[in-house]
Amino acid sequence: MYLANFITLDNERFYVAVDTKNATIRLERVSHEAFERFIVNILTMPDPLEQNSSKEVSA
Repeated sequence: MYLANFITLDNERFYVAVDTKNATIRLERVSHEAFERFIVNILTMPDPLEQNSSKEVSA
């Protein structure tokens, strides 16, 4: 099982993923722009339960 989140340390953004089965941690620096794009993509993702979703996913 994986747990993942974004954190900020010393004004830098990191992606953290924890593999609970193997007890490993992955820490990867990401730019603030990449984090912003991730959030925008999540917010504009079409609703899979809605037949005619009006939201568009950015390229």
